[in-house]
Amino acid sequence: MTTNPPPDLPKESPRTILFQFVIFPLGVVLIGVAVFLLFGKLASNEQSIPDYLNDIRGGSSHRKFQAAYELSKSIKRGEAKRYPNLVEQVIDVYRSSKGDDPRVRQYLTLVLGKLGDRRAVPVLIDALHDPVVETRIYSLIALAELQDRSAVPAVIAATSDDDKDVRKTAIYALGDLNDPRGVPLLQQALNDPVADIRYNAALGLARAGDHQAEPVLRTMIDRSSLNRVSEMRPDQKEEAMVAAIPAYARLAGKTAIPELQALANNDESMRVRATAKDALTKLQ
Repeated sequence: MTTNPPPDLPKESPRTILFQFVIFPLGVVLIGVAVFLLFGKLASNEQSIPDYLNDIRGGSSHRKFQAAYELSKSIKRGEAKRYPNLVEQVIDVYRSSKGDDPRVRQYLTLVLGKLGDRRAVPVLIDALHDPVVETRIYSLIALAELQDRSAVPAVIAATSDDDKDVRKTAIYALGDLNDPRGVPLLQQALNDPVADIRYNAALGLARAGDHQAEPVLRTMIDRSSLNRVSEMRPDQKEEAMVAAIPAYARLAGKTAIPELQALANNDESMRVRATAKDALTKLQ
C-alpha cells in the first residue's frame, strides 16, 4: 500500500485498479527503472522473445536487465502465444540468473505471472526465500496473478516475513487468491498497526463477502481518515478510495448510499466522484 506497480503492469481492468492500489512498496524499483532508462535506449523492437532470452543467458550485466525488461513488455503485448512452452525456457533462465543483477529476476518473476502457466508456481514459491526484498514482493504479485491455490500455504508463511512491504504484499496476494485458509489471517490483519496491511486485508475479505471488512473499508472512503495516514501521498489516497468504494458498496448495500452520495457530490477528486456515482447507480 505504499508502492506503485512497475510501468509494464496492466492498468485497464477493475482488478488492476486494486492491484495498483495495494502494491505501493515497489516505488523504489520504479526509481531504479528510471535510472536505467537514463543509461541508454531500450532494445530494438525488432528483437524477438528468443533474442531477449539469449541476451539474459549470455549478455553483459546491463544488457541482461535491459533484456528482462523488454521481455516483460513483449509478454504484455501478447507475443508469448507464438512460443509454446515458453514458460519452461523462462524458468530455465530464471534459475541460471541467480548471480545476476537482482532486477533480472524481478522482471522474470513478473513474466512468469503474466504467462499464466501454473508450472511456474514452484519456482515462484522458492523465490519467496530470495534474500532481496523486491524479488520476494514480485514473486507474491506473480503468484496472485496465477491464481493457483496450491501457493496459499507459502503465501500465508510470507505474511510473517521480516519486511513489512513483503508482509503487506502477502496479505494482498492472500486476499486475491480468495482461499478459505487465508480468511482467519486476513481477519486478524484488520487490526494490524500498519494501515496498508489493514487496507489490503479489508479488500481481500470484501472479495470473499466478509462483512468484518466494513469498518476498515469505511475508513478508506473517508478522506479525513486517510489524511491522518502521514505516509500516504494524494494519489495513493485517491487509489485507496477508488478501490474501497465498490467493495464497501457491495458489503454495506443501501446503508452506504448517504456516504456514497457525499463522495459523489463533494469529493475533491473527479475520479472518486465518478466511482461513487457508479456505485450508487448499481445500488439504486
